[in-house]
Amino acid sequence: MRIDWVQQKGEGVLVVFFNGWGMDCRAVAHLQTDADLMICSDYRSLEAEGGIPDFSPYHTLYVVAWSMGVWAAANVMPEWGVQPDRLVALNGTERPVDNLYGIPVRSYELTENGMTEQGREKFFARMFADRREAALFSVNKPRRILTEQVEELCLIHKLSSEHKKCIKWDKIYISEKDLIFPPANQRHWWEDKAPTTTLAGGHYPFYHFTDWQEIL
Repeated sequence: MRIDWVQQKGEGVLVVFFNGWGMDCRAVAHLQTDADLMICSDYRSLEAEGGIPDFSPYHTLYVVAWSMGVWAAANVMPEWGVQPDRLVALNGTERPVDNLYGIPVRSYELTENGMTEQGREKFFARMFADRREAALFSVNKPRRILTEQVEELCLIHKLSSEHKKCIKWDKIYISEKDLIFPPANQRHWWEDKAPTTTLAGGHYPFYHFTDWQEIL
């Protein structure tokens, strides 16, 4: 798992963001914060690149996770031995490849098998419910190698069947027109687990916000 420090002043407050599949820091580059910001991505392994981060400078730790990052956060945070002050999940579950609680297995396998350059562009297009947001994403589109993203997709499938930890979340966002993670499956998973808020739009939710505090 890749760790990127977008902002690292060590002044007490840290936001840790667990990214979605295939993404990099560009995915949320427009979101502002005065806090330090650490972004986790590339789930070909759940072992942190460079070892477990040093959280000792921070008295307040927030975790925000999106899509596959929800599963990753649930399995990584207990291993890191820290208790966040607030955990927020967007458009994902702790069972990411699952017919009832995540992306249906058949749909996931079709995505795996069809992940060409053209298939990747189709996937990105499906993350949005309207053309305006899809056009905006040209600024936030990741710059990663396709073969690496395909490998990540396959390894998430494998690793998510082996690593099934669950943690307590404080808030859940579900987009009503999510074509990647079916909203009904998300609701099945989060029922009685955490308060949920419905967003308009598709799988990528971040154009609803201008800064991290709004999400939290």
